[in-house]
Amino acid sequence: MDHNPRRSTTAALRRPLSRRRLLGMSGGLAAGIGLAPALSACSADDATTSASVSAGGGTLTMGINATPDTLDPGATGLALTLLISFALFDPLVYWLPDGKGGSAFHPGLAESWTISPDASVYTFKLRKGVTFHDGTPFNAAAVKATYDHVVDPRTKSKSGLGALGPYRETKVIDDYTAQIVFSAPNASFLHQQAAGNFGISSPAALTKYGPTGFGNNPVGTGPFTFDSYQTGSQLTLLKNPKYTWGPKALGDGPAKLDKLVFRIVTDDSGRYNALQSGQLQIAMNLPPNNISAAQKSGKYEQLLVPSIGTPLGMPINVAKPPTDDPLVRQAILAAVDQDAMVKSVLYDVYKPAHNVLTPITPGYSESASKVHTYDPDKAAALLDRAGWSVGDGGTRTKNGQKLDLNIILFSGGGLELPTQFVVSELQKVGFAATTSVQPFATAQASFNSGVHNLGSFGYYGADPYLLNIWVNSGAIESGFNWSHYDNPAVDKMIATANATAADATRDRLYQQVGTKLMQDAMFLPLWDVAGAFTLSPKVKNLHQTLNGYLAFHSATVG
Repeated sequence: MDHNPRRSTTAALRRPLSRRRLLGMSGGLAAGIGLAPALSACSADDATTSASVSAGGGTLTMGINATPDTLDPGATGLALTLLISFALFDPLVYWLPDGKGGSAFHPGLAESWTISPDASVYTFKLRKGVTFHDGTPFNAAAVKATYDHVVDPRTKSKSGLGALGPYRETKVIDDYTAQIVFSAPNASFLHQQAAGNFGISSPAALTKYGPTGFGNNPVGTGPFTFDSYQTGSQLTLLKNPKYTWGPKALGDGPAKLDKLVFRIVTDDSGRYNALQSGQLQIAMNLPPNNISAAQKSGKYEQLLVPSIGTPLGMPINVAKPPTDDPLVRQAILAAVDQDAMVKSVLYDVYKPAHNVLTPITPGYSESASKVHTYDPDKAAALLDRAGWSVGDGGTRTKNGQKLDLNIILFSGGGLELPTQFVVSELQKVGFAATTSVQPFATAQASFNSGVHNLGSFGYYGADPYLLNIWVNSGAIESGFNWSHYDNPAVDKMIATANATAADATRDRLYQQVGTKLMQDAMFLPLWDVAGAFTLSPKVKNLHQTLNGYLAFHSATVG
């Protein structure tokens, strides 16, 4: 086996992850709820929930906690849609957990690939004999149509466009050779293309339905075909009987299920009740109290799927007083006990975070996680040094002003109760705080304008280059840099890392970035993003991805 993904390959390519463990509540820009460590289900290092594969058949129904924004993987901004897209689409190359604490690349719609030394040109040799759900043959023209669709302004891509980086063009070398060219080195691309946004789409369907209509009529090559979508109610997929080209890591031949249904149940208690009544076989993103009840009942398996990304946490505005003072920001990080929060508020079913990256993310640094530790005495001393004196009632003041924080959360992010804990911790060392919850669009405008001291954030990703999305100086006024962190030197470090083809060197650069961000105390991490699923024990043979998703290629339900 070739261990260097930059050389041509026709076999799985392994890449060690910096560390692997069960993680906590899931995030993303539309954050959800995660799940407890596995009971009889697989651990974070296992490939499936069961070693055996039964004959299958039947219908598997999963309750999801939100409505997909679109069914077009190239246009979506939600991690939930990418979970669904894994059933409908195939990428050129799969990147999956290897079951040994690392990861491996597997041929998808590309049988092999080569990468130029500067990581600016990716050449893919494509599979023959593949057809889309509408009967259209798969070839290099389909690859070009897919990537051109993502960058088409009419598609209004929310996350795929940013993940694609410095895309220049896709060249059709011949019918079964496609070359994706970037205007600058883009070492993150092989990871990014495997994350779901770049599932190859039928060029005939893209033409027929147009850049926006395709989201209601998705046509891919995956193990399931689109059947129907009742808006706000449920999405139904059917087995693709012609599917024979999936990666061996996810199973052989067509899907085992006849039908896969995603039922939208936004009410948390309703989702748990539907699981208990047997209407659902899987409930996604249950709240902690339901997770605890499910564990105690002994009737369900709990599956947590770790994700590459940024933990759920609170961006700290470095440009607004009093958090413009590094000593105040350091005091915030020293005052909050993430371990106690996870235990008391989140029922001890998640893993606390102390970093800007989750542990399975390449470039994660253990040392960066130790920059700040829980130490309320140190927090008090830092505030003393910053000139904030304890006043009546324990709230600190300076020059007649209270040490007051404006905290803004976006609704549905799952941070309301954890934030109450954070505020309680901060009050112990002399902070006062006011918390408001706003709809996502309103909160985003508030964060960009900088009226907050602490906000809410978390991000599913595919590569440490995701830091560029929420740390880059150019993302303050209209992007996701809600810390208002303006540091051109860090911008350059991230750009250099993404232009570095050698994995080990690239990871070291990201470790340096992560350490610097933690030293600058511009983000309060709380718990790690992950996909969260409560299962009937009848469900078997689910596969995990590296992005908090499940793959249903071999899934069965008894």
